Amino acid sequence: MNGTDYFRELLGIKVHEVRDGYAKMSLEVTQKHTNAVGFTHGGVLFALADCAFAEAVNFGNKKAVAIQVSINYLRPTAEGDILTAEAVTVSDKKTLALCSVMVKAGGKDVAMFSGLAYKIQPDKKG
Repeated sequence: MNGTDYFRELLGIKVHEVRDGYAKMSLEVTQKHTNAVGFTHGGVLFALADCAFAEAVNFGNKKAVAIQVSINYLRPTAEGDILTAEAVTVSDKKTLALCSVMVKAGGKDVAMFSGLAYKIQPDKKG
């Protein structure tokens, strides 16, 4: 994906691998990522999954925007956990791409994210 994702940098998300239709990222949970009960804030898990989704569907010169996303939280995580998000495009058509993202900690599934992206077609003028 072209450009800098400042929000991703703010959260401390690390990019491990990106290729067409695939992305793998991680985040070490710090105290600043936790909610009032001491677990990782759901928004942090969502952001990690969403960043992986964005990289998978925007590889190279592709441009796509999310039109529908959902997440299911499966188990809590806390400070010190290392979260890994792996995004895989499961359907890639002319205008839409569907991507599945699994977030894991310690080899266990902690969240399941699904994203539908609208692919912006290049301007055919000129």
